[in-house]
Amino acid sequence: MTKPKNDIRELANQALDAFWQLIAKRHPEAKTGDLSPWSTIKLQDAAEDAIEEWLDNNCPTTNR
Repeated sequence: MTKPKNDIRELANQALDAFWQLIAKRHPEAKTGDLSPWSTIKLQDAAEDAIEEWLDNNCPTTNR
């Protein structure tokens, strides 16, 4: 049993927010946060896929 897609998407959004905060913190010279739409979509999809796989491999189905 997998976690609902909305839950996976929310986890990915939170993780990517933290990811970009770290990138921005390490590169204060950056004045914008631009990323192409296509790269944004691919990154979001990859994060969601990775989270879902990680949950499937590491969490008992009774806790989902």
